Amino acid sequence: MSKGNDFIERSLISALEFFKEAVCSEETARSAGFMQRLGPRLKITLILLFVLAACFARNPALLAALYAISIALAALSGINILFFLKRVWVFIPIFTLVVAIPAVFMHGLYTAAVFVLRVGTCVSFVVLAAITTRHSELLKSLRSLGVPQVFASVLDMAYRYIFLFVKAFEEMHLSLKSRLVERMAPAQGRRWVASRISALFRRSLRMSEEVYMAMVARGYDIGGKKHGQ
Repeated sequence: MSKGNDFIERSLISALEFFKEAVCSEETARSAGFMQRLGPRLKITLILLFVLAACFARNPALLAALYAISIALAALSGINILFFLKRVWVFIPIFTLVVAIPAVFMHGLYTAAVFVLRVGTCVSFVVLAAITTRHSELLKSLRSLGVPQVFASVLDMAYRYIFLFVKAFEEMHLSLKSRLVERMAPAQGRRWVASRISALFRRSLRMSEEVYMAMVARGYDIGGKKHGQ
């Protein structure tokens, strides 16, 4: 297989991997683990308390203990620990790199390490809540805790459209493979991926406008509620 095809395949596999992990999270949320047995509202409240404790903790030992609690809760909930660690730490370097590196030169390695540990602990609890709670229950519990409905509605739609566009990308790739007679050159592969990204962006803009107009036609205001409710 040519390098161009390898590039396309890697892009597709990465997108589908996200899709599979998200589906796996829904399956985990339906299992009978410790966190899954807690009520959604109680669970979110408990997670928020842990996150606040991590945010205000200055002692690395306390942060390490909180992080150990998140790992223990994940294990008690039947979550694969490697899967859990990957879901947590794959995002932390991107988020903390900009802050942690300057902190090393300005405040020393100790301060930067505490910052990374604090972020890792907070993200661990948030991921734990997301994995062990069904999407619909998570949104309902957020609303019950006073989160504005417009925020919950946007979050719900974003969650759904991620799946929609991942599936659309998969169909585009399969359509391309069915029409190929010979292998694509690397430059052609990169141009194809770039063109599909552009097509998905245009499709998302068009769909957002159509969804907005459909909601307005059905009597919804900017807050996501129907007039008269």
